[in-house]
Amino acid sequence: MTLYFEDVEPEASYEVGSYTVTQEEIISFAEQFDPQPFHTDPEAAAESMFGELVASGLHTLCLSVRLFVTGFVNDGPELANMGGLGMDELRWHAPVTPGDTLSLRIEVADVTPSESRPDRGYVEFDRRVFTDDEEVLSITSHNIVRRRDAAD
Repeated sequence: MTLYFEDVEPEASYEVGSYTVTQEEIISFAEQFDPQPFHTDPEAAAESMFGELVASGLHTLCLSVRLFVTGFVNDGPELANMGGLGMDELRWHAPVTPGDTLSLRIEVADVTPSESRPDRGYVEFDRRVFTDDEEVLSITSHNIVRRRDAAD
């Protein structure tokens, strides 16, 4: 079932997907994109303020996007997503460590029909990532969503 703009209700919430993070991928991501010792070296990380190896916040953000796309845009409700306009209010609340399983909760914060383009509307999603019951990341995304009549 495709979820078009007209189907998106303010305050609706969805829990989608889960993903378990491994030490190997934490190190691999960090070596490429955020090569700080507490992301790349378990021994150095033990001496850091974290006391152990932690995922880069950028890695956690990328995994949150993956969960959003694979669990909400491509599968599940299959959001008729046309793209994004940006993200705001990015916050990292707690570190992600090897073996943590991430899950994503999405709440519709606002829906606005486009005044100039009848094929779309704009949806603001509050997205929160958790490990068990601990929030590790929050972000607001602004997406363009196709209107049902435009899909015919």
